[in-house]
Amino acid sequence: MKLDAGRIDVFLKAPHLPLVLLHGPDAGLVAERGLTLVRSVEGVVNDPFRYAELYNPVGDMLLAEATASSMTGGKRVVRVRDVHESHAKALETLIKSPVDALVILEAGELTGKSKLRAAAEKAAGVAVIACYAIDQARLPQAISSRLRAVGVQIDQDAAAWAGLNLTGDEGPLGQALEVLTLYAGAEKRLDLADVSAILADGGDSSMSDAIDAAITGDPVATDRALSLAYDEGIAPVGLLRVLLSELLRLRVAAGAIAEGASAQEAMGAMRPPVFFKRQALVGRALRLWPLAALDQAVAAALTAEAACKTTRIPEHDYCRQTMLALALRARAASRR
Repeated sequence: MKLDAGRIDVFLKAPHLPLVLLHGPDAGLVAERGLTLVRSVEGVVNDPFRYAELYNPVGDMLLAEATASSMTGGKRVVRVRDVHESHAKALETLIKSPVDALVILEAGELTGKSKLRAAAEKAAGVAVIACYAIDQARLPQAISSRLRAVGVQIDQDAAAWAGLNLTGDEGPLGQALEVLTLYAGAEKRLDLADVSAILADGGDSSMSDAIDAAITGDPVATDRALSLAYDEGIAPVGLLRVLLSELLRLRVAAGAIAEGASAQEAMGAMRPPVFFKRQALVGRALRLWPLAALDQAVAAALTAEAACKTTRIPEHDYCRQTMLALALRARAASRR
């Protein structure tokens, strides 16, 4: 059965069902929630007789581990990573013959046609938890809530700026929030100057470098920064969402310029404000990207994001192609 969003956190800390299916495009969130479930069973992590972690096992191996008895007593936990449709029959077997262990199945994005997902959602003894990145509109609120949970207050404009400069994917987002929490220190408060300085200097620099290089017309730097971002585990979809946010901010400013405002006036009206270290870069981007060109760039980013969510597209290559196309267009504009 599917768990509503409001019940997920409580369930993760005290799971009352033996089978859990975690699935979704946010691999970082899938892994984070899987680890939370493992830790919910006291003492299991350091006990090899009670804890097993499998990677894309054959069905028989999954069943053998899930049904094995604990030699030292206590509840067993079986964490299965990289689960696919081939495991649907094993799951159906476990549904028919419930086990004493906690079995955690971690999968990628499963469509509505997935037999694995369908079997899990129909079964009363299986908790199905979808793991999606936080969308851009809800990101500032999520940032504020998660910082508040660890005792850190963040000003509203600072949260808005962070929301536009971070991805909603759990991996990069969690790392950024850890940095912000450490920076807040004893004062436990963050304002816009704090957040913009921290994230500009110590956030996802490779991702930001790739986007900045693309919109200012440097294909070589774009390609190099993209490779670094991929090596750091940045997901193409997350990167494209941040790119889209930056393009939309530029589009608002370009619209003001089209109506007669100066570039400096348009940049000064951007919200959240442009961090002073990036003002020269943003000014250059506005010279290279008039309103009509930004409309086309936004459309290209939206198309790329949608394409990267499908299973038939090599998402890393598609994202790279999109970014390099933007960089080449900006470079051509700079030579006119």
